Amino acid sequence: MNGSEGGDNNMKKEMMKYKLAGNLETTISGKYIYTLLSELANESGEVQVPVGKISRTLKIGKNTVRRNLHRLEEAGYILIRSVYREDGGRAANLYIIK
Repeated sequence: MNGSEGGDNNMKKEMMKYKLAGNLETTISGKYIYTLLSELANESGEVQVPVGKISRTLKIGKNTVRRNLHRLEEAGYILIRSVYREDGGRAANLYIIK
């Protein structure tokens, strides 16, 4: 395999990710959020990121982020798990891409 074939495979992989997000039955903000979570997720499809960071990164309001995260969960695209610190305080939620 030459160098360009490896690049073609990587490009196809990247394009599939965006194609998947484009096919989601949700708002455009939901698609952006899903794509960002997918980019940040580990190999198990898990990512822990604060709503504020998603909001700042995508330049959309925190309430829009929260609303769309819940829509994505209701549609079955992600799971949202609450995370608590040892002192009992809340940490950023864990998002699991399905």
